[in-house]
Amino acid sequence: MAKRIPATNGDLIDHQRGTDDIFTGSADSTNFVVGDAGRNIRDHATGGDDSFTAAANSTNIFVGDAGRNMLDHGVGGKDSFTDLAFTDSTFYGDALANMSGSAHGGNDTATAVAASGAAAPQVTFYGDAGGNMADHASGGNDTFNVPSATRAIAPHFTFYGDAGGNMSDDAHGGNDTFSASAAVSDLVFYGDAGKNMSGHAHGGNDLFTTSGLENNNTFYGDAAGNMTDHAAGGNDTFMASGTNAFNFFFGDAGANMSGNAHGGNDTFAISGNASDFQNTFYGDAGGNMTDHATGGNDSFTAGGGQNTFYGDAGGTMSGFAQGGNDTFKGGAPAGTSGINLAYGDALAMTGNAHGGNDKLVGGDDATPAPAGTFDNTLVGDAKTMSGHAVGGNDTLVSGTGSDDMWGDTQTMSGHARGGNDTFVFNFNNGHDKIEDFGQGKGCVGSSILGSDHIDVRALGIDNFGELHISAFDPTTHDSTITFSSGNDVVVHSQAALTSHDFLFA
Repeated sequence: MAKRIPATNGDLIDHQRGTDDIFTGSADSTNFVVGDAGRNIRDHATGGDDSFTAAANSTNIFVGDAGRNMLDHGVGGKDSFTDLAFTDSTFYGDALANMSGSAHGGNDTATAVAASGAAAPQVTFYGDAGGNMADHASGGNDTFNVPSATRAIAPHFTFYGDAGGNMSDDAHGGNDTFSASAAVSDLVFYGDAGKNMSGHAHGGNDLFTTSGLENNNTFYGDAAGNMTDHAAGGNDTFMASGTNAFNFFFGDAGANMSGNAHGGNDTFAISGNASDFQNTFYGDAGGNMTDHATGGNDSFTAGGGQNTFYGDAGGTMSGFAQGGNDTFKGGAPAGTSGINLAYGDALAMTGNAHGGNDKLVGGDDATPAPAGTFDNTLVGDAKTMSGHAVGGNDTLVSGTGSDDMWGDTQTMSGHARGGNDTFVFNFNNGHDKIEDFGQGKGCVGSSILGSDHIDVRALGIDNFGELHISAFDPTTHDSTITFSSGNDVVVHSQAALTSHDFLFA
């Protein structure tokens, strides 16, 4: 039978359960408070449901359950942390150090509202463990909130959904919720691990929501470091709005993915007054992907601003790495310009890497850039492809801005070859260019680019005779399709276009 005991300097053991306590820090001092066990929670012991409130002008360290480790079948309580007027505070939802065995974190809640005029305060939340999570340890479903009342001067918030260190073995992150509405703040979100994920560790399905004015936001969906072995990312959702924000999104790993690591299916959306956003999005790894690492099927929707998109890796895909089937949609509010650079898979592909079947949609612009200059650059696979890399079968959709479209890559070498890509056009497409139109093995010099098609079904064109195509220039290999006044596409191909190169209504 569970026996309730008050906070102890030793361990909680067997089936002991901590009491439900209320702790309030002292003002103008340093506070260190542990809710249940000064040392470890182990066996089948359970922490109490404690409440911690910070005081003004203080430095606070609050630990929800264990002052050291949670192990065996220890379970964290449902703790609540509130900081209404802090200088510097650190909250550990469950264990100050590590979680191992079959330990399970509690479902904790943390809220921070910086005091008006506080200078550069630092607040850090660890949802479960300040150190590592190993064995079969699992994080709780934690909630982190910075409400709109924050008026401190340049506050810095850091959130770790599960572990401040590494996640290994079969550790599993919780399904955490991060919400912040701040101004002129630095916010860093780690969905699961502050460092690396390895073994069969698995990230939780986390939700990140931010808004506010002139914030610097960095989001790591799962691990800030590397993902190796069979580590897998969760299916995370990122939503950002506000004004003049700088956002960096890492869907799974901030660094590299190797072994058989697998990215989650993540969703990213920018909305609201986002015309002056600057967003950089890495669907899976901020660095490289190698071995048999596989990207998730990620989706990014921009509301405007300047957007740089890497569907899978910000660096190089090599080995037998496989890109996910990703979707990018650029955008711009009426009367503003969106500047979008999108790579469906990676900056570079080599070895036997294979691109996913991606869909890249150019942003809209009420006043598109003049012919020869572009609002959007859409690259189906990578900036460079070499070795035996293979491109995916990508779909590139023209927006109302002027689009520079590459079905496969801007530079191809070695034995690399492209996929069978589709270029889609509608009314008011601006002045576009297809840079690498492939016409299949039957066309000399074009076989490495695949068999591509130009989709004009949305324009209601149902036969080749309805197209207005300039004469093919054998020197530049260019011809121009004019849809209407001010709306056209220059096509760079190996031979003159024929009806076989189109998809008709």
